[in-house]
Amino acid sequence: MNLTFSNLFFVEKSKFPQEKQHIQEEHHRKIGWVFYCTLVLGLWLIASPPSFGYQEPLMIWSDIITGFLMVVLSYLALNPYRLWAQWSIVLLGVWLLIAPMIFWAKQEAGFHNDYLVGTLAVVFAIIIPGQPGIKLFEKPGPDIPPGWTYNPSSWNQRLPVIFLSWVGFFVARYMGAYQMGYIDTIWDPFFGDGTRQVLTSKVSKSFPVSDAMLGAFSYVMDILFGCAGAINRWRTMPWVVIIFAILIIPLGVVSITLVILQPVSVGYWCTLCLTSAMISMLMIPFTIDEAVATIQMMRAEKKAHGTSYWTTFWFGGTMQGGKETRVHLPSTLLELTGNEMLNDIKLRPWNLIFTLVIGAWVMSAYSTLGYRDTISYSENITGALIITFSVIAMSEVGRPARYLLILFGLWLIAAPWILGTDKNAAMWNGVIAGAVLIPLSFPKGKVEDKRGSFDKYIV
Repeated sequence: MNLTFSNLFFVEKSKFPQEKQHIQEEHHRKIGWVFYCTLVLGLWLIASPPSFGYQEPLMIWSDIITGFLMVVLSYLALNPYRLWAQWSIVLLGVWLLIAPMIFWAKQEAGFHNDYLVGTLAVVFAIIIPGQPGIKLFEKPGPDIPPGWTYNPSSWNQRLPVIFLSWVGFFVARYMGAYQMGYIDTIWDPFFGDGTRQVLTSKVSKSFPVSDAMLGAFSYVMDILFGCAGAINRWRTMPWVVIIFAILIIPLGVVSITLVILQPVSVGYWCTLCLTSAMISMLMIPFTIDEAVATIQMMRAEKKAHGTSYWTTFWFGGTMQGGKETRVHLPSTLLELTGNEMLNDIKLRPWNLIFTLVIGAWVMSAYSTLGYRDTISYSENITGALIITFSVIAMSEVGRPARYLLILFGLWLIAAPWILGTDKNAAMWNGVIAGAVLIPLSFPKGKVEDKRGSFDKYIV
């Protein structure tokens, strides 16, 4: 069957083999209870405005209309071939996550109610039952990609990201609660009034919504995308893997850089913002390899069957070879998460640990050495980028990113003459830091795992 994008939402039962129909209907019978749960969530939403004392008319109508639609769509989704109804419930859940930000909900109870119901709606609509119609589209294939020594979609890889996303969510939600007016004070253990100054700055107020709550929403999406799919999702749900990688890698790098630029743009440091940036950085190394496996699979589908990348992106594919995963879980998920993160730390190349230290020093040198001019802004940005790409390069898949540190080292050496400075401390700091950084960028470090055709790029 030639699949098109519309088949993701609308399918004709008769066009699928009897075996596929049976598998889809059997799967739907097993997970059908989730749509009764979303139906109850819809009824809860309809009753929420009077129960929680909503005051904003837009929030009142948003919850009532969303609740009504959720009830109707949950009933329609009981049919195993109405995929569009199941997708619509997912979209309603996402809407509930952003509606309180858009409408600047004044009642904290209403905000948390929408967040809880929205998250549960997504969990019941796609996390637990899987992608709508996946049993119709899924192809047989391995869990571990051909040429790989491990499964990039295993829970060992995903749980650390989910755990860190939860921590990041609580940090961002706390800052967002201050911006939304739910709390009157904000705590900063190191920079005094710094967090308050950042959260109330012109930069933050230039956003149409609370930028901290936008960060909380981003972390919730990281959690949901991290939970979606089975351990073979690198080939069965490419769209989840690619969007998950986009949320964490490029958007993470941008958010990290923006946070680190606070002394330049706002004039203050924010402990909680730096904590959020650190969490975003730590998630990146766990995410790159799964995206690489998915891209390899999409290229293999294109080469073997001529399937377009767009079709494979939504419906998945398969690869010849590979093997099944044998999962041996520790006694607790917390133990699994801790073990995976600890093992990854042990494998980090020694030279990248030193480049992290250099990046941190370059960022803070101007305050320690007592100069503040254009060169200090340059060092602040460069130091942030050194830290970010050092963390990316700590992943075996991201190891080639360490060569970007050479460019940052050259810039540190040249910046005092290009930007100009009359401070000897600034000049020598840049020259020495750059001269030390460049040779530390060359050692590759130990690479333990294999990743098929991608191994030739890990240089």
